[in-house]
Amino acid sequence: MSGPELRNIGARVSMLIRDDDGSHRELLGRLVGATTIVKKDMTQVTFDPTQVISWRVVPEQPERKPASLRIREIERASSATWPAVEVVKIGGWELRASDGFTHRANSVLPIGAPPFGEPSGDLAAALKEVVDFYRSRGLVPLFQVPLSAYAALDAALAIERWQSTLAVSVQICDLSKLANATKHEVVINATPDDEWLALYQRPLGRDGLTVLTGGGAFFATIRQIDDESGQRVVAAIGRAAVFEGWCGISALRTAEKFQRKGLAQSIIRALARNAEHLGADSVFLQVSADNTPALALYQRLGFTEHHTYIYRSMPS
Repeated sequence: MSGPELRNIGARVSMLIRDDDGSHRELLGRLVGATTIVKKDMTQVTFDPTQVISWRVVPEQPERKPASLRIREIERASSATWPAVEVVKIGGWELRASDGFTHRANSVLPIGAPPFGEPSGDLAAALKEVVDFYRSRGLVPLFQVPLSAYAALDAALAIERWQSTLAVSVQICDLSKLANATKHEVVINATPDDEWLALYQRPLGRDGLTVLTGGGAFFATIRQIDDESGQRVVAAIGRAAVFEGWCGISALRTAEKFQRKGLAQSIIRALARNAEHLGADSVFLQVSADNTPALALYQRLGFTEHHTYIYRSMPS
């Protein structure tokens, strides 16, 4: 067999070579000529094409995104799939407000380049704009700070005595690991009904329903027979939305009497399967960093922690 062809110049190739003494060796590198490759350590090696036993083109290894860029990608998807009613930008900061419904929809998200997320103007002036923005809306000034991308911003807020209020773990998983058949019947709807909202158990206020149903959200429900009433009732719920290949799962709830039956797992799998039809290939969700049972469930399903973030609020 002859060696690689000239049309393969520039490609990474692996070749099995027969030496004059009859022994075999593998040669791996980038083809730069009909008889020459450059190895990973930049060593140039020549070979005799007539001594090539076999060869193949080696697929290029995808470049890994810098960790800070990957964090920003996920956080942008998170914000888009849980969209605030009002968003005002100060350079690379998104000031989000939704009448107090959830921290995520009522906090500053830095999405510009580290170390501070690229606010417009200097940091002190940007912080003053943040304070004015939230106080004018009757809200506590609040930052969501993804770590470790914005550790410098977190340190600056700590120096200014902004208080850490909650630590959150961002868990990710390849969607292919989740989109299997569920053990329970799960119904997917475009909107949450009254029973879904009753199990969600979070006061919606003026803007809650707008946030909850925004971002192209869809809603999962499992019904089970209640032994006391004999009626089919909503036993578990979840919500998801898709943005740029990411499926963000949220609002997972299981009624207390139906816990430890695998319902949450079925909800997650059904949401993932529906997201797959919408073009998603990765999944993320957020969970309180001290929620040990939930973290154990997500680990069993194949989730791993990608990063964390904390909320910092301005002291009153």
